[in-house]
Amino acid sequence: MAYDSRVYRILIASPSDVDEEREIAVSVIQSWNDLNSYSRRIALLPLRWETHAAPDYGTRPQEVINRAIVDECDLLVGIFWTRIGSPSGVADSGTIEEIDRVGKAKKPIMLYFSRVEIDPERIDTEQIQQLKLFKEKMYPGGLIENFKNRNEFRDRFTRQLEMKIRELDEHNSSGEAKLVMRLLSPSSGKAITGTLDRSIIRKSIKDLIEVKESDRDLIERSCARTTRSMSLIPIALTIENLTSTGVRNIYIEVNFKSSSNLTEFDEPSASGAFTSILTFNHLFKTRDRIEAVSENFEQAISRFESDSLKRVSEGWAIYLEWDAIQPQRTRLIKPIIHAVCPESAKIEISAKVYSESFSEALILTAEVEVKVENISVELGELLPDWRKIIAEEKESLSHLTKSLRLYRNNTDQ
Repeated sequence: MAYDSRVYRILIASPSDVDEEREIAVSVIQSWNDLNSYSRRIALLPLRWETHAAPDYGTRPQEVINRAIVDECDLLVGIFWTRIGSPSGVADSGTIEEIDRVGKAKKPIMLYFSRVEIDPERIDTEQIQQLKLFKEKMYPGGLIENFKNRNEFRDRFTRQLEMKIRELDEHNSSGEAKLVMRLLSPSSGKAITGTLDRSIIRKSIKDLIEVKESDRDLIERSCARTTRSMSLIPIALTIENLTSTGVRNIYIEVNFKSSSNLTEFDEPSASGAFTSILTFNHLFKTRDRIEAVSENFEQAISRFESDSLKRVSEGWAIYLEWDAIQPQRTRLIKPIIHAVCPESAKIEISAKVYSESFSEALILTAEVEVKVENISVELGELLPDWRKIIAEEKESLSHLTKSLRLYRNNTDQ
């Protein structure tokens, strides 16, 4: 199946005495692609003059290579052993000219120097001296590394290539939002960026004239629970990785603040957010008091997987640790927080995200704008089954009284 990816072109620059190392470098790059290309949406393209440059009559050979691959590369890997190469007409060698050109373009350079043993009769002292002077220059931004044998070169290049690709991809993604926080709409299940608007009609009773004095405490509690249920707003937050690389070892601090001092924050029971939302939804449907939490919302939550709500100096907070967010993937912040809003309020949410993938913490924000209309209604409109509630409560008390009486009689005997 086809997929979009970011392509990084890696130029392998070297004199003619390191052919085996050049092949190893290509093999390491291809192995990286096999393991990472699909999941991270990154492809590495090794560039060599042998395979990516064509003859051009009348043009300096190195200039042909420069135009074809040097100026187009994103990263240069230079490999040296006993030679620096032949003069290019501009620099001491074609390889040096390539490195100079890439360095001036401020692109990353990785330089490797071989210490593999060689037949003394093959040593060119002039080339060795030029190579020594070149190595001492220490190119800005260049990673200088030595290796004793070709297996060591393979191991070091494999590890360091991964480090460079992370740096390169983070640099190229710096203009993008690495992560984005969204709110799931309770009515549609769709992810909202920025502000989620919610409207609530919150009903309370005018009086309890119809209720006997002895039953009023029970009905007041029932009315309070019903009114509170109308004030509940589930806040489901997701964090999405928009980039083509995974974000690893993540620590998140999510803070909730409300413009109203009356706003309360709560979290689901230990049985889990999904169960709590289902129960919450069922309450809405059976009492038909406010807009039901849709099945789309429930399904959206069930797609994700993650500590607990804590009181802090200014509001409330959740602290989370995640192993990773894979490329182009979304994770749900758990638990789902319920805000109880007796009056209109703006709930500000900020998430501070730390990761080994970032040089500094990311700050993500969202908000919920809650508009509450408080109205007074007759008891029957708020609690249509209030008489049934009283009857059931009395029946329950009667059963409990009988059970206690029976228990005492049995105990006395």
